[in-house]
Amino acid sequence: MANVPWAEVCEKFQAALALSRVELHKNPEKEPYKSKYSARAMLEEVKALLGPTSEDEDERPEADDCPGADDHALGLPAEVVEPEGPVGQRAVRLAVIEFHLGVNHIDTEELSAGEEHLVKCLRLLRRYRLSHDCISLCIQAQNNLGILWSEREEIETAQAYLESSEALYNQYMKEVGSPPLDPTECFLPAEEKLTEQERSKRFEKVYTHNLYYLAQVYQHLEMFEKAAHYCHSTLKRQLEHNAYHPIEWAINAATLSQFYINKLCFMEARHCLSAANVIFGQTGKISATEDRQHRRA
Repeated sequence: MANVPWAEVCEKFQAALALSRVELHKNPEKEPYKSKYSARAMLEEVKALLGPTSEDEDERPEADDCPGADDHALGLPAEVVEPEGPVGQRAVRLAVIEFHLGVNHIDTEELSAGEEHLVKCLRLLRRYRLSHDCISLCIQAQNNLGILWSEREEIETAQAYLESSEALYNQYMKEVGSPPLDPTECFLPAEEKLTEQERSKRFEKVYTHNLYYLAQVYQHLEMFEKAAHYCHSTLKRQLEHNAYHPIEWAINAATLSQFYINKLCFMEARHCLSAANVIFGQTGKISATEDRQHRRA
């Protein structure tokens, strides 16, 4: 890394995140992505300061990074490998930058470039993806690739990425279980690291989003039983973690009730409608507890 104090690198990264969160309507009318482009430039600066990985990760063939590759998306890690030492830590930090660059390009409707950065992120994490430091970032990158491929109407590719995320979550919880590092912590001083409770909250939110996306994918694939199951799980987890928008939650619950009605499961349908009515009544009384742009979680 260049001779720049680490605190300045972290500060630049946090400034980039702040710019990324600026709502589009707050930008000039003729430059709706101005803040996004500024954030991108700062992320590129941080990437340059970190320097290249000592391992030649970027030279691996792209075929290794597709959802069907044996050692990547659908193949689960054989063991937990933590990113120890300067090489591992640099790889993780670069992966965080590639992730945010990927989201940034997707937000500015540059999908191919966004995909490229997200794939680079996963490539950097390949050997570490089940580790405490990388599992959340890996799942978030795969979730975003799932969304991207879904928007391209390549539903089976989206399904592969999202099911891989679900499998990684389940394996991590079984083999490790402790709340993992949030990706933003890679650029925070030790005294500002998140509490275990906050880490758990953020990680569970990432998994809830994964289930939400899977429900939509299964609906597209006309796997209605499975879609209903994942929709129910999503709604339940959103309530448990107090992470929902009342109107959106109520609409989804009412929609789920129609599935149960068609299956002649009237008790379940009534329960969904009653819950939708109660939650809808919260509209205007509580603030939204979850960012509408699911992509960032």
